Amino acid sequence: MGRDCDHKGGFRGDGVRDPAFDLIFDSQRIFRSLLDAMANPGRIVTLPEIDIEPPGANRYPLLLLMTLLDHEVSFCVLGGAQTQVTEYLKTNTGGKESRLENSDFILVYGGSSHGLIQRARVGTLEYPDESATVIYDAGSIGDDRGGVLLELSGPGIADKRMIGASGIEENEIEDVLAMQDYPLGLDLIFSDRAGRMVCIPRSTTVEVM
Repeated sequence: MGRDCDHKGGFRGDGVRDPAFDLIFDSQRIFRSLLDAMANPGRIVTLPEIDIEPPGANRYPLLLLMTLLDHEVSFCVLGGAQTQVTEYLKTNTGGKESRLENSDFILVYGGSSHGLIQRARVGTLEYPDESATVIYDAGSIGDDRGGVLLELSGPGIADKRMIGASGIEENEIEDVLAMQDYPLGLDLIFSDRAGRMVCIPRSTTVEVM
């Protein structure tokens, strides 16, 4: 989708905000969903239905970023309609595009960063909260057919929890797990095209089954 597309209510590449997203009301609804998912790693939470028309086939990761980004944080987009998605987010959030290694939030399309995720920030022992949050555009969550099956344990999980995700490559998950050394590591969000979302904080122990 090019930057000159002219969808009703969508991104036209001319700096016009998407009127379908209410910055206060919609952000509050999505943020509550995020808090629920982060407090319960691996639990599937369904995002509110908001009819934005951004570049890219899956609008839900962008709804998350439209809630999380502002002028004080930075982001980068890997894969997909990278330029168009970046411009859409800058227009609608005021967020700053940044190099991968400096980004607070990273959006990955296509199921893999092809090893680039290893450059993401994992925080420091003094400031572990400076680690990056990575949002993956997943094909489907809750179904491991053709995807990865993960076993989760740790805070917020009574015993163990299984979660399947298609559209994310196993090598990508293994790259991320190699970076996890709590309190250092990456916070993960999987967001699929049906509006389902799963959060995996860096405090969660993950095994690929």
